[in-house]
Amino acid sequence: MTDGEKIANAALAWLGTPHVNQAKVKGKGVDCGQLLIAAVEDAGLIERDSVKVEPYSNEFHLHRSEEWYLTTVQSFCDEVKPEEMQPGDFLLYRIGRVVSHGAIYLGGRSVCHSVIRLGVILSDINDSMFFDKKGRSRLYGVYRYRGR
Repeated sequence: MTDGEKIANAALAWLGTPHVNQAKVKGKGVDCGQLLIAAVEDAGLIERDSVKVEPYSNEFHLHRSEEWYLTTVQSFCDEVKPEEMQPGDFLLYRIGRVVSHGAIYLGGRSVCHSVIRLGVILSDINDSMFFDKKGRSRLYGVYRYRGR
């Protein structure tokens, strides 16, 4: 099994977990960024709680210009072309001023992600939430875990 497949499988175990900003407790609460970290941890690729993230508001994307979410992902991942997506890759979306949402690609047209009011769910990669009101994709980039 590839590292990406391990990450994708680990993410599925979080389905149904409520969305809670800054949390990372399976079945109790997780946000989209913490889900990415948890899936890599659960896949056995990094030590639990080894990734430190400063406290943040769930509205950071509306008030800040620093790309800290993107920078954190880039410290563990390499960007790949969208047409080269593989299970376990991270899809990062720009919503607001900065990259502020992440999902884990499962293969086919499916992603696993944590959404406010819905928790961890599966979505089609062409779900309307991934497009702005003019129909433009919010996808900023696709990133593949490479390790530390």
